[in-house]
Amino acid sequence: MSHDGTDLPKNASPVLAVIRVQVDLPQDEVSSMVLKARLVAGIHYIAQQFEEADLREVGAGSWNLSLTGANGPDLARKSFDAAKLLRERILMDLALPSRIALHAAVTGDEESLREQALSLCERLQAQTPENAIAVSPDVYRVLEDDVRRQLSPPAHLDGDGLLAAQFPPQASAHGENLWEELLRDLTSPSVRRLHYVGFRLQKKEPPSLDIFDVFVMPSVEVRRKPTPSVELSSDLLRDGGLDAPLGQLTESVQQATTYLPAQRMAFEQAFQRHHSLVVLGDPGSGKTTLLRWLAVVGAGGPLAMHAALGSTAPPLPLLVSVGHLAQVRSTLGADTSVVEALAHLFHSRGISSDEASLRGFLERRLEQGDCLVLLDGLDEVRSEARADLMRWLEAFAARYPRNRFIASARQVGYVGLALPDAVEVELGAFEDEQVRRYVRSFHRAYRQWEEGRPDDVTADRESERLLKALFANQRLHELSRNPFILASLALIHRAEGQLPRHRVQAYEIFARTLCETWGQARRLIAAEGEEAQIRYEEEAVPILGRLALEMHRQWPNGVAPEDFVIETLATALQERDGISREEAERSAREFLLRAGQDVQILMERGPKRWGFLHLTFQEFFAAVGLHASETFDKVALAHLFDPRWEEVLRLGVGYMALVQKRPEATRRFIQQVLERQESGPRQVLTQTLRVHVPAAALFAAEAGDALPASMQARIAQTFCEWLCAMPPLISQPALRDVELSDFASRLSPVLERFSHSELPRVRANAFLYIGLLNPERTSQLLTTMRTDPAPEVRSAATALLIEQRSVESFNDLRALLLDGSPALQTEAAIGIMIAHPKHFADALEILLGRGSEQALPIAMLAYSWVGSEEKASMLRRWKGSSNTNLAALATVLQDAPDSALSRPSAVPPPDVLIQMLEASDEEKRIAAIHALGSTDRLDAIAPLTRLAQSSITKEADAAMNAIWMIANAAGLRSPPHAPT
Repeated sequence: MSHDGTDLPKNASPVLAVIRVQVDLPQDEVSSMVLKARLVAGIHYIAQQFEEADLREVGAGSWNLSLTGANGPDLARKSFDAAKLLRERILMDLALPSRIALHAAVTGDEESLREQALSLCERLQAQTPENAIAVSPDVYRVLEDDVRRQLSPPAHLDGDGLLAAQFPPQASAHGENLWEELLRDLTSPSVRRLHYVGFRLQKKEPPSLDIFDVFVMPSVEVRRKPTPSVELSSDLLRDGGLDAPLGQLTESVQQATTYLPAQRMAFEQAFQRHHSLVVLGDPGSGKTTLLRWLAVVGAGGPLAMHAALGSTAPPLPLLVSVGHLAQVRSTLGADTSVVEALAHLFHSRGISSDEASLRGFLERRLEQGDCLVLLDGLDEVRSEARADLMRWLEAFAARYPRNRFIASARQVGYVGLALPDAVEVELGAFEDEQVRRYVRSFHRAYRQWEEGRPDDVTADRESERLLKALFANQRLHELSRNPFILASLALIHRAEGQLPRHRVQAYEIFARTLCETWGQARRLIAAEGEEAQIRYEEEAVPILGRLALEMHRQWPNGVAPEDFVIETLATALQERDGISREEAERSAREFLLRAGQDVQILMERGPKRWGFLHLTFQEFFAAVGLHASETFDKVALAHLFDPRWEEVLRLGVGYMALVQKRPEATRRFIQQVLERQESGPRQVLTQTLRVHVPAAALFAAEAGDALPASMQARIAQTFCEWLCAMPPLISQPALRDVELSDFASRLSPVLERFSHSELPRVRANAFLYIGLLNPERTSQLLTTMRTDPAPEVRSAATALLIEQRSVESFNDLRALLLDGSPALQTEAAIGIMIAHPKHFADALEILLGRGSEQALPIAMLAYSWVGSEEKASMLRRWKGSSNTNLAALATVLQDAPDSALSRPSAVPPPDVLIQMLEASDEEKRIAAIHALGSTDRLDAIAPLTRLAQSSITKEADAAMNAIWMIANAAGLRSPPHAPT
């Protein structure tokens, strides 16, 4: 890890540091020889401190000490220490005047770059004052702050543009250094430090964290290469007109682009491969933070850039908000050049005492290709002015193509920007490891800011608690992939000491913050002026609630046309305020502008198509909207078993219990659910499958302690009865949802009682679910389960081992292969195939060695599961097997086409299958049951229900599973006529 918090890329090119020493030796030849020998011995001693050093005499009293073998920042620090030590020896031990210069550069293996580095160091040394060390800006900028304070900042040495920092510090005699002023602005707290605002925190002021401490390198996907033609863009816009629909412009630009093969990579790889980039992403995806990080790293010079990104860039970063640039242009006039606007903007920030001098400086640097131009927020310009502004920026980039350009924009509203040799990249959502890195880094940085000193042990403990909460809940896990939302969840965690026990409370905090302070918080930096807001209680709850509810009903994918959004918002505003339709539609458009452009809780997902920032917020506001319209109970009971409404209803119960604080209303609603009985074809849901029981358990988990303890206990008892009666295919998913909540603690005592039941099926499921809820008890439970006389219980032991997926579970499954009954051997082999596929070959050999009849069918099953490469590997091993049957199977499989293996055998028609349910042959009945499970034949439910009561567990479970699948396939869980 380098000093600035960035990871050193692998295979970094060599960095060369050069110390140039000039010593004024005495005229006396004897004295000169003695002193020179002592001097060279001293330089050699210093050089020995480096793994790779090369000392050469380059003139009378002049030497070059070339050093390599470390990354830029490390080599710079070591070289500066060596230069100071050398100066001290010459001055104190030899009492000779000297001039020392130090420079470092990324040279790789290119001899021309090495010569440039040596030449620059020679020029620096020639201008160095007596007994001083001149340090090039590239070295100065990667030194730690405490080391930099030992030097004067880079300034002109000769009045002709040659810059150097000096040790000991000396004032410049050649006026202000505009380059250094621009870089100093980038390292100021307003850029380098992130100010997190908008959340109630333990300290009154928002935390201020160093961007290096919390930045996580994003992943990107290379999307397309815009055609680099300003004329083409102008033609498109002129032909379509500036008033052309956004969709038409977008389509035109897409037709004029070259699409590249999809490539996902870390951002530094895209930075290394492509000269310029347009970075696209959704709100909160980290676009602004990325550009600020690039600016701060770039301010550290080429050595810092190389250490952070494995590549160099022009040495002068220019970070600018496109929105601010547009404001400057509007003030100065449309004929203003980009350079003039930049000079005006930087001058207004206190850089340079003379704007004209600054403008001339910027023009020279741009002409020389010295600038890394960072344009943040192409979308943050009014849509009617955006096309003209893009032409303005494109002309600027075309005028100075030697520079490097990085621009950022939201995906929607971006119609293309032609930059020299540019590609577009889309910021990817965080992957799990990036989430972990961010949370750990955030907690360490926050703890240091809060306490004024590092406290990594406590920070790591807090970060693990947050990570556990995030990864335990699927919805929170999905939300955490957005960097801004992840930062906000981390802030909520800090504010509360933990995430709220119930996710609806976290969503409510987040939704309120989004509406009321998102205008500032989305940038993670405090801003001046009044930010647009949406008042949470007065506007968000009734209006966004209505919109979310209608979108959930009519646009289940979460994206709706703009006309629909305006119509829905206008209706809500008209009903709320009693205004005319015309006024309501005008207000709806203004509200959408605030919600989409300023607050960004809504976002344009495509031309004239809108959705919520995340589907979770649509579901949350849909639940809130039901309560705001006082229709929650009616709508919830109608959609009680509809999987698409489950999340809305669960959040609605949590909102009623914990946000509205209506415990009695919550109790009555859950009581209605527990007593729910459907009629007609849907009666199978409540009479046979009893799906109202797990629904009541889920709602009890959402309500928490707002539900009376006696009712919680009753629901826990009923739910455990249901769990133990149903096959795991149906019951296990329901348990997974409940086990993430506090309500799960009420289940274990009930399951403990059921583990002593006389019914083998109940006993087996009780043991299985005790183990799932309490993994630490697995070993103890397995000992009991293996000695149980019922095969169902012993079989459940295998299921529990498959869930564990640990080294210990593999050893236990292997033991079953050696000592178990044929049925258990088969289950153990399949378990190894599922949970430990790398060891399946060994498991198969054991089965073959024991003469198991199921070995070859299991081998065929495994072969059908894997990909083509694994198939080839399997066949090679099996053909060389000493087991003749396996070798013969390999030959058959090799000669058989894949289509033959995947072709299903002939299945009788459903009417015949239903008749087969009455067969006396058990295997025939079970085969018919499995086949019917893939149909939607409601007339099969009655005979299947009778078989679900069978004393044969295998048959009863198969029948219940088939009923479950038929009910889903026939759409019974979705009500045909739900209330609106």
